Amino acid sequence: MCFHSKQTKKALEIENRFNAKFENKIAFEPTNHYNGFSFPKTPIITNENTSKIEMVNWGLLPNWASADFDKNNTLNARIESLTQKKSFKDITQNRCIVLVNGFYEWQHVGSQKIKYEIGINDELFAFAGLFDSNNESKTYTIITTEAKGIMIDIHNTKLRMPFALKTDMDFENWLSGEIVNPFYDFTTSPKLYKQHFLF
Repeated sequence: MCFHSKQTKKALEIENRFNAKFENKIAFEPTNHYNGFSFPKTPIITNENTSKIEMVNWGLLPNWASADFDKNNTLNARIESLTQKKSFKDITQNRCIVLVNGFYEWQHVGSQKIKYEIGINDELFAFAGLFDSNNESKTYTIITTEAKGIMIDIHNTKLRMPFALKTDMDFENWLSGEIVNPFYDFTTSPKLYKQHFLF
């Protein structure tokens, strides 16, 4: 799954990479850690306007839900079951990309949990996502898929990973509803790799 991410790049670098402008640049502050369970506002681009970067709350609140809806259950959405889940089946056309430069997962080794920072050499990339609006307020969920590559070893209990997008074509294809394959050739922190190989 994916519940922890980061966006440490400056606003101008993000704008240049994604060829889009922040709707409200003042609302964005770089951070080493977004914790999904606090439902933070993070930068996304929706297919409503691909030239605009919006700060939107992570944790999807469906358009039919009341304010006390448990958004812990909609931080992520499995790509395999989007058309079956009530929260997602009617909004599969509401595409967004979630702008990040890394995320965190914990590997289980016996009784220990080893934290890994994962990314693409600290470069900007994106997660596939879906968004919805409730009382004119947008929220989003991150799409997850079956673990591949190093993520099989790191996320070794649930074997899931975020549906990552690396290239401009990946971004465009996801936003327009075309077929796109997830990126999975991630890099991880050398220090954490050293920890890993000690066990």
